[in-house]
Amino acid sequence: MPASYPIPDDLRATLRGFPEETVRDCAEFKATRNQAAFDRALLGLLHYHLSPKPPRALSTYPGTTPLVAELGLDSITMVELVFIFEDLVQVKLAQEEIVKVVTIDDLRALLHRSLPKAPA
Repeated sequence: MPASYPIPDDLRATLRGFPEETVRDCAEFKATRNQAAFDRALLGLLHYHLSPKPPRALSTYPGTTPLVAELGLDSITMVELVFIFEDLVQVKLAQEEIVKVVTIDDLRALLHRSLPKAPA
């Protein structure tokens, strides 16, 4: 059975309405900074916001998949995702970096670069 991580009230409030699996992935990432948890959380947050939903799991799409052209992500949804991520890890993302995001990997890389550095 996978480890269970506490879900702080503020995280639960931020992710109200999200699937429990996505909330757990975010809690694991917040507690451990584990890269696999980060990726699951990111794809879960993204999937939740897509409408219509893609025909298969986002984990099966290559990182080069265009967010707008293929997945239908719009600018409002991108802003919502950015706000959630900023709240999750307590960072502020630069607007000039956000507008450069085109693919799943671009989004993943931007968010990963924005993570606070772990103490040495």
